[in-house]
Amino acid sequence: AIQVPADPGEIIGPGDIVIRPRTTWGWLNAYEVIWTVAIIALLSLVLTPLAAWLMARRAVHPLAEALRLQRHFIADASHELRTPLTALSSRVQILQRRLDSGKPVDDVVSQLRDDTANMAGVLDDMLLIVEGEPSPHGWDTSLAGCLRHSVTSLDSLAEQANVGVRLRVMSDMSVAVPEVSLTRAVVAIVDNAIQHSPEDTTVEVHAEAIDNNAVIRVTDHGSGIEGVNPDRIFERFSHGKETGRKRSFGLGLALASEVAHRFNGDIRVESTSSKGTTFALTVPLAH
Repeated sequence: AIQVPADPGEIIGPGDIVIRPRTTWGWLNAYEVIWTVAIIALLSLVLTPLAAWLMARRAVHPLAEALRLQRHFIADASHELRTPLTALSSRVQILQRRLDSGKPVDDVVSQLRDDTANMAGVLDDMLLIVEGEPSPHGWDTSLAGCLRHSVTSLDSLAEQANVGVRLRVMSDMSVAVPEVSLTRAVVAIVDNAIQHSPEDTTVEVHAEAIDNNAVIRVTDHGSGIEGVNPDRIFERFSHGKETGRKRSFGLGLALASEVAHRFNGDIRVESTSSKGTTFALTVPLAH
């Protein structure tokens, strides 16, 4: 038997038998080919759907984020316009009663004008936030004037609830927060206090300067925060026990918290018990 030499210099004579070990790279038998093809096919069946899912998820993520932001904006805008619209409706009713009885209406008309301007300011502020975060520096707002405007805008709601609101500012000071943004935060906190106050009680709004900050405290005399952990009261859609007045959606305090933190401030539950609750809103003073 004569075999073909594997190497060019190798000579095999007649009758020589050469036995060489089979190499793994020389050739594969039929079973190995079948198993290799089967494994490759199985991996393809597993990896192809996984790769498609990952690519689809990456492509859909921007759309999902845009939808989330859109829903947040709609919820925020609806909530922010809810209080001024309610106040506007109350003032229209007061205006109608005064007209029917022949009483002066000049002050009510002026308040209606202020309410509509406040609504326009709220919308402008929210649209600016959507376009881009406003700078937290360079603002100079009179705190006393802002608090008076906030409390006055809620007069009709407080009257409907038979709740008084008392404002006390230790001294006029300027804060580094836009007036419309601070008004939104204060209105949300005071409105929450009014809704959780029993009749014939008073909500107290007190402001003072501590170090380089202005601290605004809003105190009610209700039954305290119930139905939710006070540490979570500033989370979206988190709210306490319903009072039977205006339904709560858990957005007002969350939006107040966003305003405070956007301008390097803070908000916290300073105390809560069966005798009432105090919220403390801290914002930096203007320099």
